[in-house]
Amino acid sequence: MTVRIFPARIARIWQATPTIKAFELAVDEPAFKYLPGQWVEVSVIIDGDIKTSGYSITTSPAQPGVVGLAIKTSSTHPVTRWLHEAKEGDVVNITRGQGPFVFLPDMGEDIVLIGGGVGVTPLLSIFRYVRDASPETHATLYYSVSRPEEILFREELEQAARRHNNLSLIVTVTQPSEGWRGETGRINKHKLAALNAAPDALFYLCGPAGMVDDMEQFLRDLGVPPSRIIFEKWW
Repeated sequence: MTVRIFPARIARIWQATPTIKAFELAVDEPAFKYLPGQWVEVSVIIDGDIKTSGYSITTSPAQPGVVGLAIKTSSTHPVTRWLHEAKEGDVVNITRGQGPFVFLPDMGEDIVLIGGGVGVTPLLSIFRYVRDASPETHATLYYSVSRPEEILFREELEQAARRHNNLSLIVTVTQPSEGWRGETGRINKHKLAALNAAPDALFYLCGPAGMVDDMEQFLRDLGVPPSRIIFEKWW
């Protein structure tokens, strides 16, 4: 099966955190589609060769024609390095949304999104989709970062949780600065138990190596059946 490729113009680039750049891609072709939580392959030409890499989408499909990415800097990954040096107006090629790590409203009324570091990116897509298009869904984003300045889209997420009764945000910082007043430390079994999640809640897990395995084990220790644990591993 041939994978259709779509040209995408980099409409906006900004430094979202000290280590992560955010990108807004404009896709004019109406046939381009993705589901909340999916990723796209991005292809660029480097030294005359086509290089491709997958990146999770951060935006909601309720915003047609826009694809958001949030990519951590890397000195060794060729596509990431190219993107971090790109300029607004540059064009890349992308695929349609890919992968089974998705949420749709008929899957459940309660979801818990557990993310670590830049692994939060597909969960942001789901969280934003619930905000934009699924008010009957209750979504909790539990987001672990190393330092407060590394919280992606902090103001937007906090505002969404304030304005929408069906959205909750919990951020925990593992290396808190003096001014941090929120939760601290890694997400553990006791913190997950304290969520008092609905008995039929779906749990979405995405984060660095080791974290997803730990979260899955913690949830199973708490009695969550494997069928209600959905995870993505990119390593």
